[in-house]
Amino acid sequence: MKSKLKYLAVATACAMGALAAPSANATLLLRSAYQDAALAIDGWGGSSATGSLDVNVASGSVVQKAYLYSSSVWSGGIGNVTFGGTTFAPATGSILVPNTNPATTVVWDVTSIVKPVIDGGSGGAYSFGLSEGAFLDGEVLVVVYKNASTVGGTAIIMDGELSSGGDTTHLDFASAYTGGNVIASLASSYSYNGNSAVNATGQVTVVDVRTSTHTTSRRLTSCAGGNDDASFLAENGALITVGGTGDSTANPDPNCAGGAGDDELYNLGAGNSADASPFLTAGDTYLELLTNNPSDDDNVFFLGLTTTFRVSQVDDTPVDEPPGPSVPEPAALGLVGIGLAGLAGMRRRKTKA
Repeated sequence: MKSKLKYLAVATACAMGALAAPSANATLLLRSAYQDAALAIDGWGGSSATGSLDVNVASGSVVQKAYLYSSSVWSGGIGNVTFGGTTFAPATGSILVPNTNPATTVVWDVTSIVKPVIDGGSGGAYSFGLSEGAFLDGEVLVVVYKNASTVGGTAIIMDGELSSGGDTTHLDFASAYTGGNVIASLASSYSYNGNSAVNATGQVTVVDVRTSTHTTSRRLTSCAGGNDDASFLAENGALITVGGTGDSTANPDPNCAGGAGDDELYNLGAGNSADASPFLTAGDTYLELLTNNPSDDDNVFFLGLTTTFRVSQVDDTPVDEPPGPSVPEPAALGLVGIGLAGLAGMRRRKTKA
């Protein structure tokens, strides 16, 4: 299956625009985007029903939006989650669509809990306690924030549910790429691929990159996915990972086979541990991400992007007035500076521990 992003020209450099209507069975949809902003992301899973999620931001940061995601075990049901002292029921959130695989993911807007704690604070790590009222694989907290260091950047949140099988995500640029960072974070539940010290073949997604100047595909990672945010615990109820707090864009090793080789955090404006040359180079007019997951049971539900350039427009709505929990179909992204938006059809699979 192929999903395609088309781009509309905007005022400067490299722009990206309208996202084609997504497939019914493999899609990540735009939830929100903010100018002069960045993302703070953390995940948690474990054998205990209680844990915490951290937000690491600098002094003077102001929260724009905060989302809490919770995913069921592959064949289990979703349930209540208590976060920051408030209990959230699935009916008060949004179930991510198309919700056709056996895992279910729900998202809640938790801005009212996170914002009063962080705004005006001295910065550092802010910890929010949580507990699960059902047998779940874990939670992910995504916070959009602004401070002096985020001026000129853009924070983009996409979520949904990707199907099993192979996909090609094609992104056309309205003008040639000139440079800039694109920090991409993927989240996956019901995912396992070894522990922190040993690369063991497991439930992983392979991601390759192809561009207009490099038409032969280049391996980004052979092991996206895992149970990193449950301290590599190999059991149901702990199979979750997201690129965020404590992770690095310095890996993955493109030949990795397990949990030690990939943090699910990538900079597509740079290289990886095997080759420092950027995946995107000056003059590129398109980018393709080729994805495949042989185990056929990962639940990839989130993509976050933090860029060093501005988004000009999202679905004809100013980015500082993003769409709410009911995501419109199709989304549109206009990016200034580099021209990379989302992985609208990115797909992933995996086997379970």
